[in-house]
Amino acid sequence: MAKEEQEKTASDVGQSNALKLDFEVSIFDLYKHYFQVRLLVQTDQSEMTFCLPSWTPGSYMIRDYATHLHKLEVKNVKTGEPVSWEMVDLHRWKLKNLPSEFEISYIIYAFEDFTVRTNYLETEFGFINPPALFLYPEGKLETQAAVRFQVSQFFPFVYSSLARSEEDSHLFFAENFDELFDSPFHLSKQNSVFFTAGTTKHELLVEGDVNFDFKTKLALDLKRITETQIDWMMDSPNPYYLFVLNLSLPAYGGLEHRASSINYFNPDLISDEEEYKRLLELLSHEYFHLWNIKRIRPIALGPFDYQKPNLTRELWIAEGFTSFYDAYFLYHSGFLTKEEYLSKLQSDILALEDNEADSWMSLEESSFTAWTKYYKRNGNSHNITVSYYTKGGVIALCMNLFLLKESKERKTIRHVFQQLNEVFVKTKNRGFTKQEFFDTVKDVTGVDLKTEFNDYLENPKPIPVDHYLDIIGIQRIQSDPAGETGFKTKEKNGNLYIQKLQHKTDIGSFDLMLDDEILAINGKRATPTALQKLEKNLHPGEKFHLILSRAGKIKESMITASGYFKTRKFVIAEDSSDDRKELREFFLRNIV
Repeated sequence: MAKEEQEKTASDVGQSNALKLDFEVSIFDLYKHYFQVRLLVQTDQSEMTFCLPSWTPGSYMIRDYATHLHKLEVKNVKTGEPVSWEMVDLHRWKLKNLPSEFEISYIIYAFEDFTVRTNYLETEFGFINPPALFLYPEGKLETQAAVRFQVSQFFPFVYSSLARSEEDSHLFFAENFDELFDSPFHLSKQNSVFFTAGTTKHELLVEGDVNFDFKTKLALDLKRITETQIDWMMDSPNPYYLFVLNLSLPAYGGLEHRASSINYFNPDLISDEEEYKRLLELLSHEYFHLWNIKRIRPIALGPFDYQKPNLTRELWIAEGFTSFYDAYFLYHSGFLTKEEYLSKLQSDILALEDNEADSWMSLEESSFTAWTKYYKRNGNSHNITVSYYTKGGVIALCMNLFLLKESKERKTIRHVFQQLNEVFVKTKNRGFTKQEFFDTVKDVTGVDLKTEFNDYLENPKPIPVDHYLDIIGIQRIQSDPAGETGFKTKEKNGNLYIQKLQHKTDIGSFDLMLDDEILAINGKRATPTALQKLEKNLHPGEKFHLILSRAGKIKESMITASGYFKTRKFVIAEDSSDDRKELREFFLRNIV
């Protein structure tokens, strides 16, 4: 759909005479899930290397997108003769003896996985994650590019946040490859809806079999959330923003972009009130990235090297603060009651405490090793890997509460982010270092957050959450001690198997392995309900006996139950001091 605020003609994009790039994207085979890409190149160079990115910013794992590139050919446009080339590594193609005008063509398989970071093509829609589709000239990421779609016979609409031609709604322009790679395309048969928040025109595309009433309701709800965030930042950086929500298949996830976000959610859940709020939280999270990471960012996260990891220890800021504020914005937009919001905080805190990864990994290590640990999970990851989303959100909460207490003028992270936006985005046009982040906090609030929290960033240790919640008169209640087995099971064909092992320091190691089949519990034949009965009456430190089948061999194991509290919750302490009540009211009534 044409967007008046950003329309351009081809003459508006002043292409360099030295290098001109025009992409054409078509559908090679809809039913076999193949896109075809043709890249017309005009150049004065005799030799060039073209690359395909190996990862997508915002999704920190090497994904080797070249796996899905096939049938690459290069030819002289004027003569039709083939141009010589060689593949010099897994993501790079070197072209030699180049004519002034040549064409590269290739096929991309687009059915690897249904995610926000992979290409996907089927009969109802097509999705293009640009780093997984478009080659770029090595060393020339600053080059402008045009992208034309020849897909009208299948999909009448192509949605993207890129500027597009006034004459051809399927022709888009990118000022450089960083902009192209940060601007996904969604091919659809669906119409969109619009709303305005701040000075930004927002477009919402909902893919899937939903009625128009749902789309208009969601647009109105998003208007409230986006207005809350724009007011919080006192900034409306985009003339246009695109929400894509795909409700075609059961999935969950989102990925932020500079002027858009791609979001997937299970269509079977949208009529459930609680699940709908979870959808709003996802959309709130990705929209706040419009500032936090796409503009206000750790210095390592841009400019990008699309061939290797861009490592940073500050994802606890980029993702952690976003994870705290996504629900906080919902609360202040009127979608969560006070009780629901406090329950959300409780869930995050307890999720962090449900394993002992805090003693294995620091927040900064969690960020730095995201490429190899957080995104490449295995059967033991939950025991040793800290989530910079969850723990980052908890430390963001604690930092805000500490600032409320220590800042005489009630300065909070809100004012810090506004200052980061003014200094590092609008003035210096670069990311910030960890020290510059804490220096900004001190300049704005007068509070030294680094001295207070750095130990919890650099070292693997739990955050004393109760201490910080006490600032606003919220306390923990724990009761009903009980025992837990230390493992989770799955049922298969009526039999019981070990699915997950939980390491606890209050008990020793035990001889259990993933996929062990449980044959008997305390001398009785194991059934799915037998384990539930055991757990119902289990006490901390109590021993129970298992007979197992492992790789065809029968084994016995004696397990000691670990301890936990059946009742765990955080409640408002009604007998709080006046200063705690005042801070609590400020936190809940004023958006910090």
